Amino acid sequence: MTAAAGPLLADVRVLDLTHAWAGPFATLLLADYGAEVIKIEACEHADMVRFSTLPADETRQDAYNRGGFFHYLNRNKLGLTLDLKHPEGNTLFKRLAAQSDVVIENFSVRVMRGLGLDYATLQAVNPRLIMISMPGFGTLGPYRDFVAFGEMIEPFAGLSALTGYPDRGPLRLAVAYPDPVAGFHAALATLLALRQRHRTGAGQHIHIPHREPITRMLGEAVLDYTVNGRTQCRTGNRHRAWAPHGCYPCRGRDRWITLAVRTDAEWSALCQVFGAPAWARDPRFANSLGRWKFAALLDQHVAGSTKDWRAPALEARLRAVGIPTGAVQTNRDLLSDAHLRARQAFWMIAHTLTGPHPYPAPSTRLEGIPPRPARPAPSLGEHNSDILTRLLGLSPEEMRGLEAKGVIGTVAH
Repeated sequence: MTAAAGPLLADVRVLDLTHAWAGPFATLLLADYGAEVIKIEACEHADMVRFSTLPADETRQDAYNRGGFFHYLNRNKLGLTLDLKHPEGNTLFKRLAAQSDVVIENFSVRVMRGLGLDYATLQAVNPRLIMISMPGFGTLGPYRDFVAFGEMIEPFAGLSALTGYPDRGPLRLAVAYPDPVAGFHAALATLLALRQRHRTGAGQHIHIPHREPITRMLGEAVLDYTVNGRTQCRTGNRHRAWAPHGCYPCRGRDRWITLAVRTDAEWSALCQVFGAPAWARDPRFANSLGRWKFAALLDQHVAGSTKDWRAPALEARLRAVGIPTGAVQTNRDLLSDAHLRARQAFWMIAHTLTGPHPYPAPSTRLEGIPPRPARPAPSLGEHNSDILTRLLGLSPEEMRGLEAKGVIGTVAH
């Protein structure tokens, strides 16, 4: 397929019932490659991210249409409001499902069943329909009805136990890391199911439990226990074999650099960069085993040398002698990074309410089929008229009636 053939997923329609991060990230990946993703919210239960990342001027009545995180996760999507608890809203959703390829939802297990929108019901109106469900813990097991978010999945999946310093308790990451991991898995499952449907003609229901994708990324720790009977400990920035290895202060406020010394040759190069200081001749650091045993003392010496350098200058010098290194970058640094600009790592997208802003571009680039930076995230219910008219043939009078009953709308309650 060439670029002239159009977006890769242009013939796929997705009904997106997801909220927060994990589910919307999955549908974002599909939307960026051309799928018609219809994000469905209710005025009384809009996506929680609309309210958790409000802009600075959060006193505005439409602040929930302006949050940056919501805009990032929901670009290239259409926005529809439907109250699925209302009989008419429920019926309209089924009519949309009859014309769609995929339904993706990340509610707890009981929600879709309680709405009368379980897969058996939807499959009856569309046997080719694919449904991706992303409950926290799946449909089997004692935790099946638990509600889950990335922040609590992180420790429950075993990630937090490995994160932090030996003399302190577990730490969580700065972001809810399990969310995008689950989102990637859900997007992959969608593509595989579409491929299988192409062969068989039948849809299917796939579950992507929020907890399991991240647990499966900790295979090394699981294998360490099953093979060695060892429970891994937190090591901070240390490495199990290399030293020095870590994050060290540089000149300036809150500026840091990471580096890893793996061999004696790299150790010699590091010492030369620092001007062959006296501490580098300490016999305890004469070989890799000694440097690893006395890593705490070595870290103090390395930090004493790095603090006199500007991070970019030291990064360039260390790279020149073959030492793996990287200056710690803030979000501001990333946006001005020359390498990321050269790779077009950010899209500039203009929203009618907030103006143009850079957004992280997709990490996957297919030759000849570029993703599309076409549409900003929808305001609540922005495309009600388009979707209900174009797909379901509703008249303006019918839509006014639905709005009067609270089935659709454009204002969050």
